[in-house]
Amino acid sequence: MAEPNQGSFQVMERSRSTFSAEVEPTDRPDEGRAGVPESIADYAARVLWSESLSEKLEIRVPERVSWESSASPAALPKKLTPGRPDELRFAASGSARPRLPSRPSLVSEKNRGILLHFFANHELLAAELMALALLKFPEAPLAFRRGLVATMRDEQRHTQWYLARMAECGVEFGDYPVSPFFWDAVSSMECPLDYVSRLSLTFEQANLDYSRHYGDMLAAAGDEASAAILHRIYEDEKIHVGYGLHWFRKWKDPQESDWDGLVRRLPFPLSPARAKAGGVIFNEQGRREVGFDESYIRELTLFERSKGRTPHLYYFNGDAELQAARYPDTYHPKASAAALNADLEILIAFLARRDDVALLRRLPSSGHREKLADLGFVLPELVQLSDGGGLTADDLLHQRRLHEFRPWAKGPDLDGWFGGLHFTSPLAEATLAWTPDSRRLFSKGDQSQHLPRWFGESCSLRDSDEVSTTLERWKHAGVVQAVLKPSLGTAGRGMRRIDLADPAPSFPSKNGDPFPECVLEPWHERVFDFSVQYQVQPGELRFLGFVRQQISAAGGYRGSIVQTKFCGNLEPGLARFLMTAALPVYQADGDFARDLLAWAGQHGYQGPVGIDSYVHRRPDGALAHRVACEINPRYTMGRVALDLRRQISPGCALSLNLLNIGDSEPALVTPTLDQDGLLQHGSVILNEIREETRFAARITVGKHLEFR
Repeated sequence: MAEPNQGSFQVMERSRSTFSAEVEPTDRPDEGRAGVPESIADYAARVLWSESLSEKLEIRVPERVSWESSASPAALPKKLTPGRPDELRFAASGSARPRLPSRPSLVSEKNRGILLHFFANHELLAAELMALALLKFPEAPLAFRRGLVATMRDEQRHTQWYLARMAECGVEFGDYPVSPFFWDAVSSMECPLDYVSRLSLTFEQANLDYSRHYGDMLAAAGDEASAAILHRIYEDEKIHVGYGLHWFRKWKDPQESDWDGLVRRLPFPLSPARAKAGGVIFNEQGRREVGFDESYIRELTLFERSKGRTPHLYYFNGDAELQAARYPDTYHPKASAAALNADLEILIAFLARRDDVALLRRLPSSGHREKLADLGFVLPELVQLSDGGGLTADDLLHQRRLHEFRPWAKGPDLDGWFGGLHFTSPLAEATLAWTPDSRRLFSKGDQSQHLPRWFGESCSLRDSDEVSTTLERWKHAGVVQAVLKPSLGTAGRGMRRIDLADPAPSFPSKNGDPFPECVLEPWHERVFDFSVQYQVQPGELRFLGFVRQQISAAGGYRGSIVQTKFCGNLEPGLARFLMTAALPVYQADGDFARDLLAWAGQHGYQGPVGIDSYVHRRPDGALAHRVACEINPRYTMGRVALDLRRQISPGCALSLNLLNIGDSEPALVTPTLDQDGLLQHGSVILNEIREETRFAARITVGKHLEFR
């Protein structure tokens, strides 16, 4: 490996074959300017408080006798801010700072200097925080303090290297605002264990990824001088992290694993998410060389938590419509509904982004999460609910700021579970609110009455007499078969097909009435089922996409397909009908969208909406389009399939199927990945199959797919 540019600065050689907890200073002791040896406290105070950059970076080794000093901590002000020259004082929150230069932009020497400017501030902050730890904890073990001084001297050197190389790139330290984030996160440390947890095992550990990644990137850009600095710092960083790991293990609860100990020790907003770099390759081998065990490395690989963006909170309540149907009576789920809710709850996580939070009743195992990660799927932060269904009393979410609340659907019990959380979006209050009228949002009868133009011959009926009268009228009009379904229900549950060819058509009923409220529709010979996915936003309806649907003969959902060309691989006549007569109806500025937005406004609803639709064949053989047979004001499986497609290889199609696994495992095709590590072929079960699992969500990926 090439050394950093010798003409710009002096590289001080150091050889450490192991990550020692105690590093003896080998330089001869220096004396202060007046010939008086500089004590360890004086050295640390100079690095911390001096407003002269050259003084802060002057590397001195105190006399050995000073190591035995047990003096009390230096008087520290309540509000700690390191001394710096004016141009390097911390920027105010919200100050405009340049973005981290991208790989293509590093062909510019100026941009390389900007990149090093970021890193120089981090190295200077690390030196200042180490000086603060020396002043705060003079009673810490001598070996710990010796290692701390050796590490601080490294950070001073690293800063010097960056400054010299920046100058060659035409950038001076202080040309751009500098962030105080490291300082704010670490300076409140109250003991040495806080120090190693926050700095050594968090920010310095992340540099195992950053320094190697950007060193390689700069080398690829032809900047060998800058690359040599990053590569040398990477080797030093492994020593620093190993030093912190040694003391962390010495001081943490011996009954805790390294992972559990770090998670428990880091104060919010710090988390292990800060111990790895975002958007770069996770450096497993470097962590092994430091001494982390495989279990720790696996957990860190999988861990996600927002590093700054206020997260959305996701929650799966797939039986919300069934709850609404029973409201205000107590809802007692049937075994099948409870199993579906338990088995498929992880699907809500695929609607979220990396920085979001998904609430689950049972977390998937590390092995299952690792399998999904290996196939290119990115999950958000996963938080386990209590046995009762809500958050535990000590859960961190009670303290955190959250943005929107995004359950699968509105439901009667949401406010009781999550109403006390701190949401910043006013939409959260509307999502949590529930009134006796809220159940009308899910009513198919209400939908058909308010949007009759788009629902066609759909009748909302209240009792068996109305059903009989309507069936008799339809029979005389030539209708052969009809479908009766509950106005409040989901996924085809309770649907009944009625044959009007019988001399006296009948329908199953209970206590004289088929349902407390029902919808009667003519039965159509369906040719093509699909859904239209929207997002209702303030004053607008945002179109998201079309999804092909697989519906069983009984009307239940079976699967979805999302592909780059929605009408691809279809019979030409059907494809032409869809493109010319059906799909244009759903344009975001069309009549249907305006009517749908007005209907949502009447209910005060904002959020996801899935429209179930189909093409059917008339008795004369002509194709016809039913614009809407159901409005689903919630997330749907079609929406899950649409969102999943962003996590697979570009250009590939994806099918999502719900399977009743019974006594056998679902059939799978061995997955293959593209050059970017994204799934491009094969099938995967998204939820974890356990002994008690009844339902599986299987995705299949390929260039061209059909339902199987």
